[in-house]
Amino acid sequence: MIGVADNPPAPAFPPGPAPAPGAPVSRGVVVEARPGLWHFPARGRGPFLLCGALVMAAILAGCGGLPPVYVQLGAGGGPAPRSYPGLIAADEPQATLAARNILFAGGNAVDAAVALGFALAVTLPSSAGLGGGGACIVHDAGTGRTEALDFTARAAPSEGAARFRTAIPALSRGLFALHAKYGRLPWAQLVAPAESLARFGQSVSRAFAAALAADGGVLADDPMALAAFMTPRRQLLQTGDALKQINLAATLGRLRARGPVDFYAGTPGNQLEAGGGARSAADLRATAPQWLPAVIVNQGATRLYALPPGIGANDFAAAFAEASPPPTPDERAVSGSTALVVADLRGSAVACGLSMGRPFGLGISPPGTGFLSAPAPDVPTDDRANDRAAFAPVIGLKAADQEMHFAVAASGLGAETEATATARKLARKLARGAGESAAPDTGTKVSPRHSALVNFLTCGANESIAVQDCRAQNDPRGAGYAIILGPKELR
Repeated sequence: MIGVADNPPAPAFPPGPAPAPGAPVSRGVVVEARPGLWHFPARGRGPFLLCGALVMAAILAGCGGLPPVYVQLGAGGGPAPRSYPGLIAADEPQATLAARNILFAGGNAVDAAVALGFALAVTLPSSAGLGGGGACIVHDAGTGRTEALDFTARAAPSEGAARFRTAIPALSRGLFALHAKYGRLPWAQLVAPAESLARFGQSVSRAFAAALAADGGVLADDPMALAAFMTPRRQLLQTGDALKQINLAATLGRLRARGPVDFYAGTPGNQLEAGGGARSAADLRATAPQWLPAVIVNQGATRLYALPPGIGANDFAAAFAEASPPPTPDERAVSGSTALVVADLRGSAVACGLSMGRPFGLGISPPGTGFLSAPAPDVPTDDRANDRAAFAPVIGLKAADQEMHFAVAASGLGAETEATATARKLARKLARGAGESAAPDTGTKVSPRHSALVNFLTCGANESIAVQDCRAQNDPRGAGYAIILGPKELR
């Protein structure tokens, strides 16, 4: 029997970070070991190591006390690709990382946006959630089609009190429609990251902690909902605190396994109730996402695509034509919306706005579901919420060849104006032939706490997304995260 040295010399690891999960890699051999055995990658020595591993496994077969040796084919290092798998910018870092992993796994921009939307429902439930909705602009590079998807939350007949009239949940059905038309990876693979975050817990980010501190008081209307976001000492969660959402994980698990079918079935066990008003099966089934032609605005060498008027409280064409200044401060205004942008290697792009109607929606949760209900559009506003579903996604294509030039998404008070200013600046960059990114025009008269936040990504004027001339950026006033997945991440 061959023994294992107590202190074997450390193997020489090649420089460079380990390959990310799901990243494309060249063929090689990795011999993985359990405690007491070495673990090392091999480059260019595949046959030798494979034979050695098999011989070692045969020798150790008679040593029942030692763990087995595992041989994994298809791993190892190799030349880094010269193209970007994608770019992502969103208002919450952990959700951004979930989208990154989908791109690493071979997903396209739509796959990443779907995973990002579900993850935001877990990590930033003040602004996105299964009880709310949203809208997206989608550019598919394969077909050259650019269109809008409207899945904003709508009202349903209810006998509940006016201030508690809930909207029919629209997020899951909207993301399902987005995936069904343009997605690439299996549906379950896109919902699983959000389910994992909810089931096994996450660290509260600065973005969500700020929302809790500013607007968490609305949760007092539902003690169960409030308890979900409190510490054992009955204090609202703060940055770095652990947050588990078991009921939400169970709801996401059903969505992962069966899609939105059960969620909208309206059976007695699944009927969603809040504030005394139950939605019937007919109400639930009647709320379907709508694919619509996008509004087109020509600006020099750029063709801008935006949401039709009335979706997300937007009229982008009018705002773009007026060139109005940023809105004046309104310290009472708060945002229950969030925005995201994603682009992939093929040149497809998605820009979305998601909303709970107001921060934390109505602050109440249908029993056993784990998510918060959004207010119906006809619920009267109060002095806390006058921006409603304020978001504005825009995609800019190069008019000459319809290649993606930039994607912008703003959310919050003045989202339309902020998105317009940013899109205008990026379009001018293209007209001048510049390849550098531009920061959003935020204006000095707007309240930093209550003005819209902008996420955007852009590629150079004379380059495509397949070369190293792209940028992704968050609004510096927020606490989001932007990622450019480049060659270094794929080594």
